[in-house]
Amino acid sequence: MKIVTAVKKPILLAMGFLFFILSSFCFSQTAVTTQTAPQRIASLNICIDQLLWELVPHERLVSISYLTANPMWSPIAAQVKGIPLNHGLAEEIVPLKPDVIFAGEFDAPDAIALLERLGHPVTRLPLPRKLEDINTQILQLGELVGATAKALSITQKSSAQVAELQAANKTQQPLTAFWYSSNGVVIGDGTLEHELMLLAGLRNLAAERGMFGFNQLDLELLLSSKPQVLIIEEGNAEAFSLAREYLAHPALANAGFKIVRLPAGLSGCAASVLGDVAIALKQELAK
Repeated sequence: MKIVTAVKKPILLAMGFLFFILSSFCFSQTAVTTQTAPQRIASLNICIDQLLWELVPHERLVSISYLTANPMWSPIAAQVKGIPLNHGLAEEIVPLKPDVIFAGEFDAPDAIALLERLGHPVTRLPLPRKLEDINTQILQLGELVGATAKALSITQKSSAQVAELQAANKTQQPLTAFWYSSNGVVIGDGTLEHELMLLAGLRNLAAERGMFGFNQLDLELLLSSKPQVLIIEEGNAEAFSLAREYLAHPALANAGFKIVRLPAGLSGCAASVLGDVAIALKQELAK
């Protein structure tokens, strides 16, 4: 027994020393990551702006999209006053000497091509097409700006809110529904909205009609489908929306289905509003 103890002791000491070395190495790597994270960040995209606003100290943002300062499109418009705005033009960005420039998948191709030719680092982030893409995007952005822990916290909170939505409606009989967007458009398969509808225990009538993505649907066809639920994303009161105009139509107003109103932004800036939309959908369906 004494021999075994004598053998184990140096092994345990060696393991402890190795753990200490590895811990020190990990700490030093984290410290280096924090120190070398980009300190001057420019963004050409309203949705990326909203994520950056949550992830990094605001003084590190040297330029954001002009849309982010417009209350018609941005929920943080009142908070970003004083931050330089850009209209997706290279000449607005170059003088600011950013360490990194973020853009969305389809933003300002000519300006980005010019910025890259001039040697400025541009990082494009793809548009989330599935719910799982949202967390991937947030974590990717968090890693790029040295805010991995904050990004992880955001994704964990959002995932928990989506899980609450799924659990709340798991045992209920699926209700038929349309997700009704601006200009009389219904949202079908292959979308974030469709995934949320399934998680909420709803049957997406647009998908069941073979619709993929965003499709206009005549008011008569919508009524004849007799949905039990009609989901509407709220927009700014000043913004015209044919969908909301249709809601005032007597035939639609008296159709007898449940109207669920959600905060706007899922189609445009899913990553920043997913949790809020999931909670609002859960609460509205419970009424």
